Amino acid sequence: MLLANPGVSDADPAAYARPGVTERTLQHIANAGGTPNHFLTHPDKDHPGLRWWSRALNGLTKRGHSHDELARRILAVQFHSYHSQSWRPIPYTLPSQSFAFYLVRRAMTRDAVIVLGRIAAIWKIAVPELASYPNVVTPKQNRRVQISRGNFSPDDFERIERALKS
Repeated sequence: MLLANPGVSDADPAAYARPGVTERTLQHIANAGGTPNHFLTHPDKDHPGLRWWSRALNGLTKRGHSHDELARRILAVQFHSYHSQSWRPIPYTLPSQSFAFYLVRRAMTRDAVIVLGRIAAIWKIAVPELASYPNVVTPKQNRRVQISRGNFSPDDFERIERALKS
């Protein structure tokens, strides 16, 4: 899933002020082998990250996929990882972005299904191979991140579900 950047919630300051939240987040980020999406696997039910991901993946959980499974099967790559209320391109490439672009290219070598939404044109500039990559799926409404039957063509939603099962 190629995303723009994390948004901002009024609940963020309180959520990140709770004991252990920042440490857990940093531990997940620093794990060289990768980790499942910790918002979906940690029992912090009040965290805004869990609420966001639950909405984004609701169409898959309604079809029987668990949060635990989705946390391990879906890789989310942010164009840049800085929280903001509205997305704007940064006028230079950050080192973390180079790593993100590498992850996308690596997924392409595995023939992964790539969900390309909101800033598709920007992603295609950064990773030009996306323009001709056959396993890209795009939502009907590119500003909505929800992976649901209603937001994708039937064929594209079926490709997403097949990828989750493989």
